[in-house]
Amino acid sequence: MATRNTATDLVSQAWNQLRTGRADAAVTEFQKIVQQYPKDIDANYGLGLAQRAAHQDEAAYQTFQKTLELVEENKTAYESERIPSTETDAIKTPEDDRFMMLTRMVSQRLSELKGQA
Repeated sequence: MATRNTATDLVSQAWNQLRTGRADAAVTEFQKIVQQYPKDIDANYGLGLAQRAAHQDEAAYQTFQKTLELVEENKTAYESERIPSTETDAIKTPEDDRFMMLTRMVSQRLSELKGQA
């Protein structure tokens, strides 16, 4: 029986390419994933990192910009699904932390690339 690869499985395989120093192969793998799952934040972020490692700085910058937009879209969607109340609005959830962390990481990558230009 064939196993269906999920975005998470595919991203994991692409990360392995990047971790082992095969940036060009990682770019190719991440591009395939992004084609199949265009709104996957992890795939887009990984693509940006792989592009940067492959010295494709302009492409990486554009990918990180797209990733930041996806983070904001997902954060907005997540927040709109919350049940509004003063108690839950004050509580930080793991998703809140994830969005904050992603925003910082992607913004940092954009700043680094902008500084190189």
